[in-house]
Amino acid sequence: MNRILLVAGETPTGRTLSHTLNGLGFGVDIARDGQSGLKYAGRRRYSHILIDNEMSGIDALDLFRTMAEGQKAAIGVLLSAATNLNTVYSAVEAGIRRVIAKPVDYDQLLPVLESSEAMITDTLSEEQIADLSQSEIKSSLTEAELISIIRSVDYPFAGKHRLEHFDRDTLERVVHLVSRWCRQRVRRQQETAHATS
Repeated sequence: MNRILLVAGETPTGRTLSHTLNGLGFGVDIARDGQSGLKYAGRRRYSHILIDNEMSGIDALDLFRTMAEGQKAAIGVLLSAATNLNTVYSAVEAGIRRVIAKPVDYDQLLPVLESSEAMITDTLSEEQIADLSQSEIKSSLTEAELISIIRSVDYPFAGKHRLEHFDRDTLERVVHLVSRWCRQRVRRQQETAHATS
């Protein structure tokens, strides 16, 4: 299941949305302000970042731009009372993928959240895999994401077609090996580039 960061403050939208999404089985971390949103975004990877456009004292689009620097694969969703052309254009310019009107229509939101299973790892580069920490591998990634990482690189592992049958502990160990392998490849590429420059 995808992991969602909801930046909505102490608003009725935030309370209702977090309660509903938790009830539907989504993993949701709730940031009550921009500062805590940045802290969450710095600690774990998210498939989606939902931001309330009407939080006081925060420019939601600037906040998303900052968070997106470390969350390249996260899909940005802006929750906004105004969904006019200007709002949508500004959101798209900031990297937001979807603008959804408040009050939130779950018929619009749920397909966005459900359509990108394992989106976190679909776009990870070798550099990003090399940077995965032990705690991220153990605590932040789902089994589907671990499997996606293993299959996304050319790591010579004969069991790639049977990964769904492996237990979590085995998947974590293989991802540790893949991460170390990616670190070595990135280091060699950097050394080669440095030697030729």
